[in-house]
Amino acid sequence: MADPLSVAASVVGITVPALHATRLLINDLQELRDAPSTVQRLQEDLRTVDAAITSLQAVDDLEWTVLGKEVAENSKTTIGTCQTACASFRADIQRWTRHSTGGKLSWQDRASVGFFKQGPIKSLTEQLQSCKSTINSVVGVAVLYASIRNGHATEEIRIAISTR
Repeated sequence: MADPLSVAASVVGITVPALHATRLLINDLQELRDAPSTVQRLQEDLRTVDAAITSLQAVDDLEWTVLGKEVAENSKTTIGTCQTACASFRADIQRWTRHSTGGKLSWQDRASVGFFKQGPIKSLTEQLQSCKSTINSVVGVAVLYASIRNGHATEEIRIAISTR
């Protein structure tokens, strides 16, 4: 099996830049005070992805060892894809709102973001949903392994106490 510290460190190492990219995009979208409802929903999706990535950081080294190198690599790929999508969309949103100032969308930018850019917004939303599902699955399995391991430890302690 792979060294638990190196597996965990490799996954945690990629979560930090992904969280940073996600939070930068959230901040940019929050600055658009009068943004269309699709942008508001996108902010919520970003917050749930942020929470999922944060929960992935809490997975212990031992669980990463049990999950295996393949799951860690898949998680890293998923997180990397999420990070790239957020960074790319952030650049797009900055380009799309170049006529706006002070957080207030100009009529040109409102029309662009609210109507013409629905495809890219929907695409990002779908990517975020996929990322969140994958990460939550990994975290769920890790929690299950931890629970089973703790159950076995509890049973061993109970048996040791009862024999004394």
